[in-house]
Amino acid sequence: MILTATLIWGAGYAAQSAGMEHVAPLTFNAARFFIGGTVALGPALVFLLRQKNAPEKGTLPAAISKRTLTAGFICGAVLCLAINLQQFGLMFTTVANTSFITSLYVIMVPLISLVAFGKKAALPVWLAVATAMAGVYFLSLSGGLYLNRGDVLVFFCAVAFSVQIIIISHFSPRHNVFALACVQFYTVFAISLVLAFVFETPSLVALLPAAPYVLYTGVLSSGVAYILQMKAQKTTDPTVAAVLFSFEGVVATFTAWFVLNQFLSPREILGCVLIFAAILVAQVPGRTKKDSIIE
Repeated sequence: MILTATLIWGAGYAAQSAGMEHVAPLTFNAARFFIGGTVALGPALVFLLRQKNAPEKGTLPAAISKRTLTAGFICGAVLCLAINLQQFGLMFTTVANTSFITSLYVIMVPLISLVAFGKKAALPVWLAVATAMAGVYFLSLSGGLYLNRGDVLVFFCAVAFSVQIIIISHFSPRHNVFALACVQFYTVFAISLVLAFVFETPSLVALLPAAPYVLYTGVLSSGVAYILQMKAQKTTDPTVAAVLFSFEGVVATFTAWFVLNQFLSPREILGCVLIFAAILVAQVPGRTKKDSIIE
């Protein structure tokens, strides 16, 4: 499930970038997540009806409890921040840069866990941070200490995605995936739509040329991939999941080459390699004193 979601997201960067040629970022995401919420709505309703017909497993009111609504709203608010930062970042940087910098969430998750929850990270994680920062330098900086503003937006997008991964791991085992995803998607839709009317000029006419890209990201990137992520994070080992997620950047880069003709310079390829190496190094389990004694 995670591999499938990764392939969908990786190919979706090109659709997001192409869609921006026709419609503004907030409007694009509002339309995308309305479709995603609608895709999740069907399975969610089926689940609710089954709950209603099986009192021993819970009742309909329990299935749509305030806890589920609250959890879905929290997940949606964080995802809304992350996805809109990413969409705005795509206006100023390439698909390849966006995908690889976003992949830094794999490294940021243990760092945020350390700061927020006091969970210590192993030595390989700190080595990965240094390697990743070097990769970001080669990928994003050129002609001196100049940082592309799109890369900065995508970096903060990676931070937001890190938080999203942590809270999904917390909430997904406690709630029905389809109900949680449905609330999450409609939350992103509602917030993005309000902001679109404030900062943009939403128009159905403008959305028509972007329809293929909105449909791809709405049905697949949102409605399918995020649901697969939620279901997978209930049972999949976090290390295996994180390594598979890291292939999103590779898929996105190849998609950008074939679809958008966005070629990478040798310097940028080096940056991508370093970031990818850092992502893998971050998954190496650290040795503990207890492990040495057992051996």
